[in-house]
Amino acid sequence: VSTRLTYPARPPLGFQNGRVVTQTHWDKIGDIFPQEPWTGSTAKLDDQEVVKEITVRDGRGASKPLTLERSGFELRSWPTKVTEFLDDEIVKTQYYKDTEALVKAATGATEAIVFQHMRRDGALHNKESAADQTLNQRTAPAHGAVQRVHADYTSDNGPMKLRELVDAGVVPAESVADADKRGWSIVNVWRSIDVVNPVQSLPLAVLDASTVKTDDTFTYALVMEEGREQPLVGFNNGVSYSDAHEWYYFSKMTHDEALLFYTYDDSFASSDPRFVFHTA
Repeated sequence: VSTRLTYPARPPLGFQNGRVVTQTHWDKIGDIFPQEPWTGSTAKLDDQEVVKEITVRDGRGASKPLTLERSGFELRSWPTKVTEFLDDEIVKTQYYKDTEALVKAATGATEAIVFQHMRRDGALHNKESAADQTLNQRTAPAHGAVQRVHADYTSDNGPMKLRELVDAGVVPAESVADADKRGWSIVNVWRSIDVVNPVQSLPLAVLDASTVKTDDTFTYALVMEEGREQPLVGFNNGVSYSDAHEWYYFSKMTHDEALLFYTYDDSFASSDPRFVFHTA
């Protein structure tokens, strides 16, 4: 399909790509990132974007294998009996177990631990405005679809998040005692929570990690400074547009399928971690 994708623009010299977010937005996304103190200047935040007309291939008819090992993402058939995805307790007590089993099967990992989940709704907006506040409440069961190319972690804060999870007791310390030797990853598992209808609006597009150059990436700052003596920041990853990029989506994903992709992969046979950039 031919569609428009929004890339972040590399900021001018001396500026940081990013924006200030509201308390409402931070409460929804803050658990994703390690919470770092913001020491920069909000006057130096630059949030320019570049919209590109892109051909996104349907991964179901791909001419090459699209696997976690090769491209950083993979579609798997993995039915679940969980249907009540708006119930957080059911998600945590039942669906987390399904997801951990899936990740171990797909990656060959000896251990998998789910630490966070989020629901997306294409009818909602991801960036805040006064008109959107009634829709994007902190307590809303779902959050808006992100229509900007990004990856959730950076080379620096991926390991920081792992240490944060160890300190919080979510990940056992013994599990990461030799992480540098074993390799480790943060994996996103994406599934339709509509048990009847396939996804047809704002499907997830993923960028083949093998077509991304490390030099093309840069950080994007989400700064929360409302009412704080010390503002906080969460960094995710941006990437400059390139003709070499190969984008894929999987048409009409059903409830019985799951798309896995690396948001931080330090297990690959490379000197640099891999990230799968993605967008609605």
